[in-house]
Amino acid sequence: MSNPQYKGASYALRFHFFKTIRVFKLTTFLLVLISLQAIASGYAQTLTLHQRNAALADIFKSITQQTGYSFMYRNEMLARAQRVTIAVTDVDLKAALDICFHGQPLTYSIVDKVIVVDAKKEKTLMAAPQEDLRGRVVNDKGESLPGASIVLKGTSKRVVTDEKGEFLIKDAEAANAVLVVDYIGFERQEVNLQGRSSVTVTLKQKNADLVDVVVVGYATQKRVNLTGAVATVTSKSLENRPVTNVSSALAGLSPGLQVRQSSGKPGSDGATIRVRGVGTLNNSDPLVVIDGIIGSMDAVNPTDIESISVLKDAASSSIYGTLAANGVILITTKKGNRNRTTVTYSGTLSSVQPANMPEFVNDYVRYMKLYNESARNLGQAELFKQQTIDTWVNANAHPNDLNAAGIPNSVVYANTDWANTVFKHNILQQHNISVSGGSEKSTFLVSGGFQNNPGTMEHTEAKRYQLRLNLDSKINKFITVGTQTFASQELFGLGNTANAFNFLRQTTPGVPARYEGKYGFPTATEESQTANNILLYLNNVAGKNVQNRFNSTVYATLSLLRGLTFETKFNYQTRFRDMQYHDVPFAKWDLANNVARQPAATPDQLTTSVEHNKDFTTTFDNVLRYHTQFKGGHDFAALAGYNQNYYYYNRDAASRKGLVSEEVTNINVAGNTNNVFDGTEYDNALRSWFGRLNYAYRDKYLFEANLRYDGSSRFAPVSRWGYYPSFSAGWRLTEETFLKETLHNFQQLKLRGSWGKLGNNGGGDRSQGNYDYQTLYNPVYYSYNNTAVNALAVTKFGNPGLLWEATAIADIGLDATLLNNALNITIDYYSKTTDGIITSPPIPLTAGNAQAPTVNTATVSNKGIELVASYSRKIGEVDITVGGNFSYNKNVITSYRGAFQDGYTTDASGNKVWASNIGKVASNDGNRYRVEGHQIDEYYLQKLYQGNGSYFNGDGSVNVNGGPKDGMVRTPQDMAWLKAMMAAGYTFLPAQGVDKGKIWYGDFIYADTNGDGIYGNNYDRSFSGSSGTPKYNYGFNISASWKGLYLNMIWAGSAGLQYYYNDRGYLSSVTTNGNAIGLEVANDHYYYNDANPSDPANNINGKYPRLKLNTDPQNSQDNYFYLYNASYLKLKNLQIGYQIPERLTKKAAINRAVVYVSGENLLTITKYPGLDPEIGASVGYPTMKQYALGLNVTF
Repeated sequence: MSNPQYKGASYALRFHFFKTIRVFKLTTFLLVLISLQAIASGYAQTLTLHQRNAALADIFKSITQQTGYSFMYRNEMLARAQRVTIAVTDVDLKAALDICFHGQPLTYSIVDKVIVVDAKKEKTLMAAPQEDLRGRVVNDKGESLPGASIVLKGTSKRVVTDEKGEFLIKDAEAANAVLVVDYIGFERQEVNLQGRSSVTVTLKQKNADLVDVVVVGYATQKRVNLTGAVATVTSKSLENRPVTNVSSALAGLSPGLQVRQSSGKPGSDGATIRVRGVGTLNNSDPLVVIDGIIGSMDAVNPTDIESISVLKDAASSSIYGTLAANGVILITTKKGNRNRTTVTYSGTLSSVQPANMPEFVNDYVRYMKLYNESARNLGQAELFKQQTIDTWVNANAHPNDLNAAGIPNSVVYANTDWANTVFKHNILQQHNISVSGGSEKSTFLVSGGFQNNPGTMEHTEAKRYQLRLNLDSKINKFITVGTQTFASQELFGLGNTANAFNFLRQTTPGVPARYEGKYGFPTATEESQTANNILLYLNNVAGKNVQNRFNSTVYATLSLLRGLTFETKFNYQTRFRDMQYHDVPFAKWDLANNVARQPAATPDQLTTSVEHNKDFTTTFDNVLRYHTQFKGGHDFAALAGYNQNYYYYNRDAASRKGLVSEEVTNINVAGNTNNVFDGTEYDNALRSWFGRLNYAYRDKYLFEANLRYDGSSRFAPVSRWGYYPSFSAGWRLTEETFLKETLHNFQQLKLRGSWGKLGNNGGGDRSQGNYDYQTLYNPVYYSYNNTAVNALAVTKFGNPGLLWEATAIADIGLDATLLNNALNITIDYYSKTTDGIITSPPIPLTAGNAQAPTVNTATVSNKGIELVASYSRKIGEVDITVGGNFSYNKNVITSYRGAFQDGYTTDASGNKVWASNIGKVASNDGNRYRVEGHQIDEYYLQKLYQGNGSYFNGDGSVNVNGGPKDGMVRTPQDMAWLKAMMAAGYTFLPAQGVDKGKIWYGDFIYADTNGDGIYGNNYDRSFSGSSGTPKYNYGFNISASWKGLYLNMIWAGSAGLQYYYNDRGYLSSVTTNGNAIGLEVANDHYYYNDANPSDPANNINGKYPRLKLNTDPQNSQDNYFYLYNASYLKLKNLQIGYQIPERLTKKAAINRAVVYVSGENLLTITKYPGLDPEIGASVGYPTMKQYALGLNVTF
């Protein structure tokens, strides 16, 4: 159903679409040409200075602001400098510097973007042909540092590194020489040459808080001046990891970030991310912004990422208004390097395997005996004959013997381990190459990536090809233009994994898997013919599944006045998915007789299908920025902008049954039976105005204000627009003179606080809620005068008064750096409340089949604390860094459909009765409930009965507090007590009786928590205080390096979560013909032969209830027994690598080369008995454990 108000806009946009794209392509092409020209030639750097009797340091600041060049000098040098009067307009940099340094006791040199100031008596030596001591200065990534200062200690010899980071000192007397190396933003280092004539010096960055620039909404800020709650993840945390996507790699790297990878299926292995809890009853995904444009995180190649910022409070995220209520993740991709070109290759080969696999009974003899036991437990006849069991026993004793058809016993009389049959080890490949460089005026980065992920199940592979171009060119002193463009293609396997995982428990070890291309059919005649062959379901579909993406941004930045810039940006992105698939016929073979028991389908029974999905988004941004500084330490910045976003989606699908032949699968020539045609179309739009003010006084007192004004097509015109402000402030205590002595151990101590309000349109799922304010109709048929009449009927009631959800966030934080910048600590406390949450209430049945209108009804609160700390130290020649993060979040629904009440009341006849309004005030998904006063999706369960272990009183009457201690009837004494309680008038639900088909040995009995004498009715349920959402998330990392050898380790975990897990075939004690039996239950279930109490097979201490055939209402009640602690700790990554010495690599013209081994998902520590606590309570495609060998080379 399309929105009438926007339908016209949609058609108009499509009418002009191709014309727009042609203009867009031409614009991009011209930008590339202009930028390449700028790279080749460049332009002179010009500036304007009008200052009278000014200090040289003040002039340096003006030059830096206009040109971006930084100065390097010692403060004592400028003390001897004369004041300067200068009046120049549009002169080049060198001419201005010559005027400033005329008559000064100083001189200067320019290296890359650094102006090095030195005393005239000291000579600045550059590389000379007469060699003595040569060297190179690099950062911890091996990247050159041009402009670094090199001093030969105890002498006046001083040089600076050139654009390659290289230097030469003549007559250094290297035998006893010591070099002192300085570079802006890095720690000074002294290097004892010990006779070496060549040396590479690696500098360590200074305290990150003082030099780091953090990406925030529509701008960047120095970390030291941040007043909001922003966490950052650097590219180093992602480097050399064999991750297949970005989202799953973030686990454990940031406080307040819950990352859960719910599947390991290639192409669907992205993680679900929550920022500071679940903030709404709708979609709680955070907003993802890539280079300033909303996008998909996992569409980005991890090796292209420069940094990731996580905006967690209103102060940092309110600039994105209604899109940011669930937090914002900003991704910045890499750019080119000025004045040098580098080529980087990174590649890994990974051995992949399931991190964990389900375990079933694989011995078919044991399976048949357990199945027969479940039938006997109910007093029913056994299914499997002893003759069949004996046949398997004999065949197992002679597995290599051949039957009449020449097929081995091990194949015919199978004991199939389906988990190890379905899940395989494979090799995953990833290759990435990038070329980056530029001139003084332009930079470029071109990268390409290839990933071949075969998965761990047949026919579930995914291949990905990616390309990126980032280009930035300064056309002249006023105009900078550029583009950020990427494209990708993904090809997916068509294996039916949804059915495969369902069928994994709907099969038995007695089904042969596959032999010489033939898919097996159950050999035992008693076995269900519906027992599935899972390999067949992974291979019974063929065709193609291709997804293409294209995303391009073009932008221009204009320098209007000093400190004033204007940026305009346009983005177009599209995604197209093309699926064409058809049935592949396979027969199921009775391998005992080598005949097809279920022949392959004939062509006329086969179905072919097509499906096309397409969406596109256009975004238009205009941002005006202003920054200035006033005398007296006043720093002021302002930002104002306009954003417009339009999204369109279309899906068409069709299928037909009946092919001409197996080879001709085109839908156009298929038959006309069972024709199915389907499709959908929708669009939405957002228009926004936004602004920000920043003020700092002497970098001591900090203030920020943000405002966003959003209008969305999802709401009626009268309620379409909303204002969303935020305010924050910071106080850097270490800048206070009166606190210097008190805080002398702190290099940085900052107190900050923020408050703001954000909107939400009901979640980030753009397919939902587009037309909720309008009543929707669909065509229907009804009978009138015995004639079918076509008409329109309401399918969903509209609500023109629907409003935005509103999220208010308050935050107070403390940032501290101490121990000489070795220890960094950040602490935050936050309170987040989302009001007016959009839900659909229950409506009377008289409304017919129409859906209820969406209304603003609920409120959800999240409160929590976050702590992050890191410590770095050098011990001898070993650099060690240890970091950790921890977060706690309390989630509560504070209003919904009314308060939950239960208890005794008196009816009209004066009788005392128990009443509960749970059905009116709660909504539920199975045993997970949403109700006021409880967390989202809290479990609502029965308690097992807990007696005191005695049975009867001294007078022979039954002890109503006696009976089994753990809620299971285990002994004849337990059974006698149960019968006596029933005889005394007490009721035990749901079976209400004692025999093998009702309540018997090995069954649960439930508590009577409300005291009404009925044990186990719905009124005895209680809330668990837990859900599948963790209360605690944490992570820690360790890194160490020594002489090029390094080790990195990342751990991530969650605690305070529980899963309800009682699925058949896994932890359920119910058996079904043709279905699996879980190994855990098989090994530890209750068994008691009441006819033979001395039976050696008895196991009255078994953990799980007795086995039952097909159904078990008594033990299948939702109860606390099956609620498991799902807390876990995972070793997400372990990496050991070695950077090959430069003296070896430079012979091959290699600047840096690293070889490494790396592993992902190597270890999980948990008590949860299911497949993987990160996946959740259900069983799905396991996450992958990887062992990788990698190479990273820069030329």
